[in-house]
Amino acid sequence: MKFARALMIALALMVGVSTGGSSTAKAQEFTWRVATFDSETGSYWNNFLAPYVKYVDIMTEGRVKLEPLPGGTLGSIFKIYEQVDDGLVEMAMMPPAFLGTKDPMNAIILGFPTGLGVDSLIAWLYYGGGEEILQAHRSDKMGMHSIVLGAGPSEIFAHSHSPIVTVEDLKGKKYRTLGNWAAIVSEKFEGSPTTVPGPEIYGLLEKKGIDMTEYSTPSENYNLGYQEVAPYIIYPGIHAPAFAFELVSKTEKWNELPDDLKEKMTLAARLATYEGLNRFIIKDLDAMASIQAGDNQLQELSAEFQEKATAASREWAIEKSEAAAADGNPYPMQAIESIIAFQDKWRANSKYMVVDHR
Repeated sequence: MKFARALMIALALMVGVSTGGSSTAKAQEFTWRVATFDSETGSYWNNFLAPYVKYVDIMTEGRVKLEPLPGGTLGSIFKIYEQVDDGLVEMAMMPPAFLGTKDPMNAIILGFPTGLGVDSLIAWLYYGGGEEILQAHRSDKMGMHSIVLGAGPSEIFAHSHSPIVTVEDLKGKKYRTLGNWAAIVSEKFEGSPTTVPGPEIYGLLEKKGIDMTEYSTPSENYNLGYQEVAPYIIYPGIHAPAFAFELVSKTEKWNELPDDLKEKMTLAARLATYEGLNRFIIKDLDAMASIQAGDNQLQELSAEFQEKATAASREWAIEKSEAAAADGNPYPMQAIESIIAFQDKWRANSKYMVVDHR
């Protein structure tokens, strides 16, 4: 597999450097600051960004030094793309959803409701054309170069004060969510999505200021204690079946790098993404074991719910993409058509795969 081969090359480079494989020490050439939305104690920082910084240092033999900045260092985490554009930092790691849904590309490309799962997202991004579509959009519409950095497994669908059995149960519910899923819940299922920052969720859920919340994967949610203040835990996380982040820099800044450094920094991102995904999975399995040993009621979304959600999500994405194409932005339609085709192909032809889920 090409991805496995890339990882082997990366590891070989790392081993070569650590054992003195480089005959001459090269002076540092670039020092770049990297903004992100997470704190230094956060899972995304420690699973993705910190390893990436380390691997870039190793693989470039110190020629590139990255200085990560915790979320909020330079202002709102929702303005990080602007910080790159304004030259306050050279790079930023973010989920595209933080850009909102005005350009539906940001609501589709790296994590789409009922879209590609943890088993298939990486394959599509690296070998099914996903990252190429992302890069074409960022270059054309934003003047930025993008690399996938970080991918994670499914989230918990909701911590809820009441069971969710049919899509009609979403009607009128104050559901803490954001981005594409918030739009779909509102437009297709008459829900009442409420977007609030992470630190406010626990208190609102405890006081029933919201009826239900999604936030992150089992390990993140468990650490935040949502299971303590809402009795129902709803799964699977079809609103976020898998997710990925991107690392962006201005195109002209990226092009200042020699080609060999570009290649090594890109390869370092793939290695950090692969490792971080699997670290997330291990932590989430442990969290689910603790959750299932507790007093919460776990409820699986019905097949009918999931089918209706899939139809509504695809319909929403196609509607928004058609409108974008009419305004001269063809990339969202390229993305959703590619995702649907890849997902349908995966589902139709993956019968031979052994999957440990029961």
